[in-house]
Amino acid sequence: MLTNYYKQKNISFIMIMFILNVLFLGIAILSFYLAHTSSLVLYKLVLNIILIAASFASFFVLMNGICVLMLLNDHPLNSFGRKLVQYSMGAMYPRMMYITQLFGLDKDNIQKIFSEINNRLILSQRIQVKSEEILILLPHCLQKSDCKHKITNEISNCKRCGACDIDSLIALKEKYGVNIFVATGGTIARKIIKEQKPKAIIAVACERDLSSGILDVKGIPVIGLLNDRPEGPCINTRVKIDKAEEMIRYFIGEGN
Repeated sequence: MLTNYYKQKNISFIMIMFILNVLFLGIAILSFYLAHTSSLVLYKLVLNIILIAASFASFFVLMNGICVLMLLNDHPLNSFGRKLVQYSMGAMYPRMMYITQLFGLDKDNIQKIFSEINNRLILSQRIQVKSEEILILLPHCLQKSDCKHKITNEISNCKRCGACDIDSLIALKEKYGVNIFVATGGTIARKIIKEQKPKAIIAVACERDLSSGILDVKGIPVIGLLNDRPEGPCINTRVKIDKAEEMIRYFIGEGN
């Protein structure tokens, strides 16, 4: 069963899936009606094509919604289900965000669910890499805003005072031998990935940056960890260290 937290977050997601389904079904029904009341052959042909496309899109959205809900409820998916969800994440996400904005829904909830779907999709597969092939990408806002020792270019500049989570993350780097870099934006993150050539990525960020980053990376499994923002966005954020370690252990084959 879903936790109460995810049940609440899923309401917006289910609503958007329902709206998409109704939209495509409405187009299909309208096309069917117009095609069978028109006497123009070309017009009927075009409408029938639209009818087929809309019916297929509606079926696709419905099947994807079922697979996603199964995934969020911890039900295993077969390879077809995983591929369907994986493909739909890139194809449907921009449309879902548009509908979110159009209907005034909470976009953070949708982005959280998107990241959760991605994570569960990754965790449902058997992926094992060497620890040195894992890249952990961090936002610069994890560091204390008043710290004089900037780590955006070199994380080893950290003096390990323990005032922020960087100290604990470096401890994970030393314990497992993973690679850790701080990225100040999407361009820098892409540059780091290109240079490091990791086989698995653990990314720490806010909802917006996580969802866009997951879509941005092709061919590399990415697990996203949402940062905590006790003082608001983009300043003195935190990350659950035990969760980061759990993801490292999963990638190196030591997880449950």
